[in-house]
Amino acid sequence: MKKLLLALGIILLMGRVVSAQQLELKEVITRSARGIEETLPQRAKVIVLNFESPAKTFSDYVIDELSGELIEGKKITVVDRRNLTAIMDEMKFQYSGYVSDESMQSIGKMLGAQVVISGSLTDVGANYRFRIRIISVETAAVQRQISLDLKKDSQVAYLLGGAQAMREAERQQQEAKKEQQKIDRKNEPKVANARNNWLSTGLTGFGVGFGFRYERMLNTQFALGADTYFNILGLMLDEGIVGFEFGADVTARFYPWGKIFYIGSGLGFHGCRENQYFDKDGNKIDEESYYKLKSKNEAGESRDFISGFTITPELGFKIDWGNAGGFFMDIGVKVPLIISEDQGLRIGFAAYIGLLGLAF
Repeated sequence: MKKLLLALGIILLMGRVVSAQQLELKEVITRSARGIEETLPQRAKVIVLNFESPAKTFSDYVIDELSGELIEGKKITVVDRRNLTAIMDEMKFQYSGYVSDESMQSIGKMLGAQVVISGSLTDVGANYRFRIRIISVETAAVQRQISLDLKKDSQVAYLLGGAQAMREAERQQQEAKKEQQKIDRKNEPKVANARNNWLSTGLTGFGVGFGFRYERMLNTQFALGADTYFNILGLMLDEGIVGFEFGADVTARFYPWGKIFYIGSGLGFHGCRENQYFDKDGNKIDEESYYKLKSKNEAGESRDFISGFTITPELGFKIDWGNAGGFFMDIGVKVPLIISEDQGLRIGFAAYIGLLGLAF
């Protein structure tokens, strides 16, 4: 006796576990059909009359598939549904809406059925509750109710909402994906600031010199550094091309958007060869005139070199090659403002291209 009770308990427990499973729609319909066949006697006349759900497409699908499953089972007789549409229209009932037990009993009698099958779909959060009710036409009594958990998958979503709902769901998924990509881009290392230290060498002036530059990132927008350069030819905006120049600066840079583009300024020393010639009255003259006057002892002074403290505004772009913080190019322009003790303020101009850079 105890073994029998234990066995029954195990069977009941297994039944609960099975019923708690989330099943696909095809399996739910198949199990419902087998449950109906087990409940009713052989050759009972049955009609699947109504299934209440949020969408007519879903209800029609369930009714058709359940009817087909019962027909293929060949254990009960499924009543012809050809006259059902006219009756339902006359009584103003819908396959997907609520129909009372009394109305289903009346419709069943009109169609010559002994049993009416109805069902409903309820959203319970993680899944849908799929219910089938077996109703006697003679007594209107519910002979059995079958309850199963239906999985929320793409097929169910399509039948409940149709193609438009599927497109809307896909659109929402795409929007969610784009939003996630924005978040990912926001959280990823800034391209020009993916490393703390940046070291480069390249051409300066107008491609006729070279220089070295070091930069240390303080955060994603601010950096301190130093650079030195030597050019065979330089450019003074007030004088044109001059002789060789050299200099060194301590620099500060600001990256407004946290990557690539920057503006900055340097403080340091600048010197360049610049032949300037004057007559006795201090007027500037060209070299040829100077030496003519000098041969007559009528020339003034000449200056071969200028140097001084510099303030050097700059702007440019720091562009990575490949992975962020790997090899990079530093391309920009700077305008040295040279404050010379004997010549006042002089304004230079230089471009630079960092041909080889490495971050570490």
